[in-house]
Amino acid sequence: MFTLWKTESIKSCQQQFLEKFGGRHPPSKSSIWALSKKLETKGTLLDGHTGGRPKMSEETIQNVKDRLLASPKKSLRRLSQELGFSRSACQRAVKKAKLHAYCISVVHGLKEPDQVKRVAYCLWFQTLLKENPGILDYTWFSDKAWFHLTGYINSQNSRIWASENPNAIHEEPLHSEKIGVWCGMSRQCIIGPIFFNATITTAAYMEIFNTFVNQLDDEELSVEYFQQDGVTSHTSHTGMAEIQYFFGDRVISKGLWPPRSPDLTPPDYLLWRYLKGRVYQNKP
Repeated sequence: MFTLWKTESIKSCQQQFLEKFGGRHPPSKSSIWALSKKLETKGTLLDGHTGGRPKMSEETIQNVKDRLLASPKKSLRRLSQELGFSRSACQRAVKKAKLHAYCISVVHGLKEPDQVKRVAYCLWFQTLLKENPGILDYTWFSDKAWFHLTGYINSQNSRIWASENPNAIHEEPLHSEKIGVWCGMSRQCIIGPIFFNATITTAAYMEIFNTFVNQLDDEELSVEYFQQDGVTSHTSHTGMAEIQYFFGDRVISKGLWPPRSPDLTPPDYLLWRYLKGRVYQNKP
């Protein structure tokens, strides 16, 4: 076709194309022109690179992997600055290196002696559970939590578009306003929430405890267990005497209940996380 185009007219080229290949519609003038220019400039009619991203070398992928394994908390933004690659190129390299970004979980800190106490409690309760499979139906796990009411502003992510700096500020109190919530939770139901807004003293805690006890009948009080943590306001002589008056030796508290163990109670394991997620959804 290129030879015909250079030696004869387009019409002759189209006529010979029909004679050789048949059909009713020969190539258009623009098509013949484009093919001839391609053959003239590239020496071939075959397509070269079809576009898309260039292939990433194994050396580059390994370099990215080594850097992230050496500094696991390094951001992709910092990595791209170090390597001189775009952030998207770094993301592709990380994916090819089969590395994944994992969130850091915030857990309660434990001290070395805590493990023995936690295991001892779990073994004790496991024995209790074997002797009476329905024990969770009448074991009350209790806990309190604080809900902060001041809206949270992230100064790094909050932006105001304007032609001049409006010098906007967000006022917060020196001490964040908060409200306390206490709940008692068994496998059957939840008693609460009982609200408070002051530091819990023994007297204040006894008011909460009495509100809780008043919702139980005599039969329940004769068989049920009551769990509380070892906070001083909970385990004072006055407080423990009153709690034991109602529950006798069925009190799971200081001495039996291991310290720093919020994850062993349903309120800490489930209830507070769920409630705070609902409350803070609208940024109170």
